Amino acid sequence: MSSLWPIVPPGATDWLLELCGDGLTGFMPPAMPDAVWVLNAMYEHEQGPTEVSYEEYHQARLVDGSTQPHIVRGLDLGAVSVATGGGLGRARHPGPGWRRLRWTELALRTGDPIVPIGLMPSYRCFPSAKKEGSWPLGAVPPTKGNLDRETWRLRNRGGVPALGTLMMSSPGPFPALER
Repeated sequence: MSSLWPIVPPGATDWLLELCGDGLTGFMPPAMPDAVWVLNAMYEHEQGPTEVSYEEYHQARLVDGSTQPHIVRGLDLGAVSVATGGGLGRARHPGPGWRRLRWTELALRTGDPIVPIGLMPSYRCFPSAKKEGSWPLGAVPPTKGNLDRETWRLRNRGGVPALGTLMMSSPGPFPALER
């Protein structure tokens, strides 16, 4: 590991704690006036959401033996977590029979805010759309990760950004940087 990353003294990142607060899972940069979120895609089956959640489906499959528990270093992840239906990395269109579900559409339907104060846009939004933290099988929640190709195309359909504006894509908030 030290060949990839130089070893530094333990206090080398103290400035990040002072600037951003708790860094248990990473550091959120402070708010910036020109920062913007690009919301990852969500999808919904044409027949709409179902009454069955990803967690209920996963538990039923464990019972009938069609799937096995996820054991990591002796810990059964299913016993300490919930199958949310979300994923990491790049979102993809799930295929025929599915349509893009806009964040504003789901907010209007549920009465939930698009992104509650204190949360970042993620599968944790829209608590009214879920059962005990798990999304319905008829929905594909947003991933936490890379911008998907469809969103990139939709973003670029609006035209080229102002001359001299550097565009960046990241799973976290970044400001538009002036060149």
